Amino acid sequence: MEADTRYHPSADQLALASAMDDTIAELLPLSRLHAANDEAADIWLHLDQAGIFGICLSEDQGGSGLGAAEEALIVIGLGRRLASPAVLATLGAAHCAATGLSGKRIAAGYRSGERIIIVQSPGADWLLLREADGAALHSLESVHAKPLDERLWLASLGEASSIGEPLARFDEAGILRLRLIDAAALAGIAETALQMGVDYAGLREQFGRPIGTFQAVKHHCANMAIAARCARDQVGFAAVAIDEGREDAILQVECALFVAGTAAVENAGKNIQIHGGIGFSDEADPHLLLKRTQVLIAVAGGLEAANTRIANTKAGW
Repeated sequence: MEADTRYHPSADQLALASAMDDTIAELLPLSRLHAANDEAADIWLHLDQAGIFGICLSEDQGGSGLGAAEEALIVIGLGRRLASPAVLATLGAAHCAATGLSGKRIAAGYRSGERIIIVQSPGADWLLLREADGAALHSLESVHAKPLDERLWLASLGEASSIGEPLARFDEAGILRLRLIDAAALAGIAETALQMGVDYAGLREQFGRPIGTFQAVKHHCANMAIAARCARDQVGFAAVAIDEGREDAILQVECALFVAGTAAVENAGKNIQIHGGIGFSDEADPHLLLKRTQVLIAVAGGLEAANTRIANTKAGW
């Protein structure tokens, strides 16, 4: 690599993402997920007005013309607030060459064998369907699916043969950006799990003192902090690699997906442990993080697939 290779987003990029993060935090409180699993219509409108869905579109297309680093940092913020899979799919659709996407809400889905799983979004027009080796956009009108879980994630199950021909396919660069978005959202979840666990460890008392003073809980929090930081740094490094057009960009993105996905799973689990019995209860927030993590990893194709791609990419690099 060149001696002047950048490893992290710049101060200006961090400042821009921080400003956007304030808007995201106000629009997406975690408490909303106890009432509904998709974002309300007014939230979609505000996200659109804030420019979330046009981060990387050119100014000629009505977007901001920003790069992968800015997009990844903003998506980390969306991940921290558990933005719905449809929000991430709609944002990611900007990396497809299809026309007529402006103003379209796009549901997320993935193919598992001969079946497709759709995370429904009321009002969605299109479906971003992920497969082992690609991604494509389909019209939801042509998809025939039956409700699988109407309460938790609005999931539906359909047959792959029923979806018909795609309206547009993502090229290799588009798929890479989708995986970066996956990684960034998972890195955000890892950060939220860390913060939630640390806050509770300082609040909950046992034997007359906060449980955060106990060694076992300290170790959990320390491991969570390391995992969250590694995930964020790898996502930032991968995004910068894309912006710089480096040869190792593919490897860095695949590593980011694996590192961030692993961090999200482990941190969400440790957060539940720190919360004890209440962590499993429906009215508390910890279980939401683990469930959303599992959905996003499934939509991304799974961590084992990412691990295999890392091995294959590294071998050919």
